[in-house]
Amino acid sequence: MPVLISPASFTYLYFADLLSADNTSSNPVHCSPFALSAGDLEARRFDLDGQFFEITPSATGLPTVRDKDVLIYCVSWLANALFDERHKDLSRNLRFTARDFLDFSKRGNGGAQYDGLAQALDRLAGSKVTTNIRPPNEIKKCGDSFNLIRYEAERDRDGRIDAVSIELPERLYHCPTDWTQVCAMHPDYFSLTPLHRLIYMLAKIQCGEWQPWVVSLNELHRLTGCSSPLRKFKNSVQGLLTDNAIPEYRIEMDVQEVTVTFYRLPGPRQGLCRFL
Repeated sequence: MPVLISPASFTYLYFADLLSADNTSSNPVHCSPFALSAGDLEARRFDLDGQFFEITPSATGLPTVRDKDVLIYCVSWLANALFDERHKDLSRNLRFTARDFLDFSKRGNGGAQYDGLAQALDRLAGSKVTTNIRPPNEIKKCGDSFNLIRYEAERDRDGRIDAVSIELPERLYHCPTDWTQVCAMHPDYFSLTPLHRLIYMLAKIQCGEWQPWVVSLNELHRLTGCSSPLRKFKNSVQGLLTDNAIPEYRIEMDVQEVTVTFYRLPGPRQGLCRFL
């Protein structure tokens, strides 16, 4: 039986790696398999030092950054259960109501939001990951190819999704049940635009507690998977400087050298995570 996600049991918001990677690598693959908007039908592949990660989209496209909210919901449940020592709530098979998920992700409760959830589930379930990144030793049986989720939807008499049962892949399930692989997230995450969400996630992964993260604008553009021209992307990043739109971080840009520097603002110590 799937474990029922109860919103009353959430204390903190967490995210974890899509992959539980080979922790022996000194130069891991960093990438975003999530598109900024729906309808992106192009497969993505990332290579570095012999490691690769590839995602093949579903018939309706790659999963989007907003689709990832479904995974964040499941990961947050599992990480909270781990830290609260609710071991009976740790399971690859989870069940939740559509209304609870929409409230969690601050989406509203209109018909468009329920339709959006159905589309997100289809994109997540239909997209296939292939990688040669070695899983941790704790995972005994894990292939090099898997779908992001499997799911079954329960619908009301009007055909709208009422509840969802999800099975997570072994790689994703392992991360939130290992405290070293999760990161606490700012509660304002769901108010960010898709591009700002990706930049926030990259900063969480790359920026140390005391060491800033310095990245070229070209590399940041690549890491986000943004398809807009570099000039337009640069304008978006410059907007972050004036709007202070990324929580937990101060951002500076060196226009001459075209680099961006992220500084983590003082705050409570948080968990570790190596990949998006």
